[in-house]
Amino acid sequence: MLISAISAQLINCSVEDTQLYIEQALAALGHGDRKDRCYVFLFNDDHSAMSNTHEWTNSGISSHKDELQDIPAAAMPWFFEQMLSTGLVVVSQLSDLPPEAKGFRAELEHERIKSMMSVGMYLEKKLIGFVGCDLVNRQCAWTDSDVHQMRLVADMITNTIARHNTETRLRAAEADLREANERLEQLAREDGLTGLVNRRGLDHALEQELSRAVRNQSRLTLFMVDVDHFKAFNDRRGHVAGDAALRAVAAVLASTFQRSAEVVARYGGDEFLIVSPELDPKEATEQAQRVLRRIRQLNEKQLISQPITSSIGVATLIPDRSYDVDMLMQMVDKAVYQAKDRGRNCEVIQAY
Repeated sequence: MLISAISAQLINCSVEDTQLYIEQALAALGHGDRKDRCYVFLFNDDHSAMSNTHEWTNSGISSHKDELQDIPAAAMPWFFEQMLSTGLVVVSQLSDLPPEAKGFRAELEHERIKSMMSVGMYLEKKLIGFVGCDLVNRQCAWTDSDVHQMRLVADMITNTIARHNTETRLRAAEADLREANERLEQLAREDGLTGLVNRRGLDHALEQELSRAVRNQSRLTLFMVDVDHFKAFNDRRGHVAGDAALRAVAAVLASTFQRSAEVVARYGGDEFLIVSPELDPKEATEQAQRVLRRIRQLNEKQLISQPITSSIGVATLIPDRSYDVDMLMQMVDKAVYQAKDRGRNCEVIQAY
């Protein structure tokens, strides 16, 4: 009856409840004043130490779990040797212990244990720990039936721990896979040179923000930043200097547009696009002028090899359902071309 009750508890427990159910199984094992303390110890991988991982204590019996962590084999060599060689230590009375068990006997006396039993837990034929029980200030002559019962409980707890470990590793592997997939998804939407959102990520962001603006009837603002005469700069200074200039411009944009939901993307070779929800025309003008100034300062800060400027087109509107992404892009593209026509190194704001 006892074994059936413990088995039902452990078989049905979830990974989250493993600790609780093992301790409940130990409580059932000691129920009825049969034992004073029941516990599980696990060995480390090379059996050089062991730790008390689960414990139940009878009423009035002190717990020693916190003290029994990372106990080295050198502290109780006889006990470790017996567990490793036979998987069983049965002590009906301390006087039965041989002289070489003095370290182990000293620990039992420290905890006022008069009788104890430990039965090995084996997983894939490897000893991983043991289930044990103590009698404090009293003793008994353990029977074969007592040992058999403990072996059954040890096997059930071993299977529960193995299932817990397997499910934990599976969940960890699933979490790693999700993280890897999220990283791959991020890389698929990230520009390799600048680290900004790439064209694919931009298209996704534009669709989302346009839908949100239409739904909420809120303002949506797009900035297109075009590096002036970049081809000539690249031809004159070389691709290494050109790449450095684009990274410097990207850094300016990323540090300027940091509001929630703002997306900074590399749109083309020397073009960048910023999606900025709920930015009014005055704020948009101020941001565009700030970008122009910071890009002009890049050479002064020795971040690029020669001065560059930029042309910025801005389209800001409260869209309705008649707008789509292509229309938004045409509007901001028109604005940046007007900035170029005005001599570059300036901004043009188109508010609708």
